[in-house]
Amino acid sequence: MRKHLLLICLLGLMNTVCADDVLPPDEAFALTVKVKNKNTVLLSWDIADQHYLYQQKFQFTSMTTRIKLGQPIFPAGDIKQDKFFGTVTIYRQHLDLELPLQTYSPELNTLDLKVTYQGCADAGICYMPIEKTVTVDLATRNFLQRIGTLLDGG
Repeated sequence: MRKHLLLICLLGLMNTVCADDVLPPDEAFALTVKVKNKNTVLLSWDIADQHYLYQQKFQFTSMTTRIKLGQPIFPAGDIKQDKFFGTVTIYRQHLDLELPLQTYSPELNTLDLKVTYQGCADAGICYMPIEKTVTVDLATRNFLQRIGTLLDGG
């Protein structure tokens, strides 16, 4: 990631941001997954100052064949006129969303969940889509997992 940004800086395609100024994706968008109950997973992002996530760029995929995902429940966000994507909804500072689960087998206690998201920095750079895969223990209601260096799914 840093090599690509450095190359962009060297080519002069960015005027104000170089690799040393760019946060790693896990620092810019720190993901936490928590089980609310056997039917709902809570996903939270701590978003660094001067960074934001695009609502339209979220994707959630169950890698557990017998668990189907419902529609994510997003809070209201900020509207931004983006020069690349038009009018979009973004999130700054913190985002909490609920992801309903439709469990077809009550004995299933584990969900392998692939989460994809994308964001940008106000300084004019956008991150490549970030993909994380996490194993969620649905049997443990107090399960809390910080996504970062331990699980680098992408």
